[in-house]
Amino acid sequence: MRALTVQPPWAWAIIHGGKLIENRTQLWQYRGPLAIHAGKRWSEHGGASDLIGEAFDRATANGGALFDAEAWSARGAIIGVVDLVDCHPDAGCCRPWGESAYVEHGGRSRRNVTHLVLENPHALPSPIYATGQMGMWNVPTDIADLIEQGIAQ
Repeated sequence: MRALTVQPPWAWAIIHGGKLIENRTQLWQYRGPLAIHAGKRWSEHGGASDLIGEAFDRATANGGALFDAEAWSARGAIIGVVDLVDCHPDAGCCRPWGESAYVEHGGRSRRNVTHLVLENPHALPSPIYATGQMGMWNVPTDIADLIEQGIAQ
């Protein structure tokens, strides 16, 4: 199984908030199941995002029945799995989550943005703590087994 480390709260939004586009700068050939690993560093850009705010408000409305607080606060853990179904350069598409440019942590501007198109988000019953990596990475077998068990529940 492959995984992608995504800064919170973007990781939460992929699994629970309807964010089915992930913005990156690399085209990947891989298609298939992709574990979403919530990184250890909180994204200030994500925390200030109107889209994240709207997703949070939807999830916490009516007593918070749709809100997964454990996934929201998870750091350094796999919180769910999606299917990576496409990867293409930005062409003004995939709005509202797809971006044409963004500023990453530390102020570096990214302009050649690639959209990872995600489908079928499945939350795990509890986060599975694991060491993440930059880019797409292979999940160790023992952790992949735990993910498979969690999805089957």
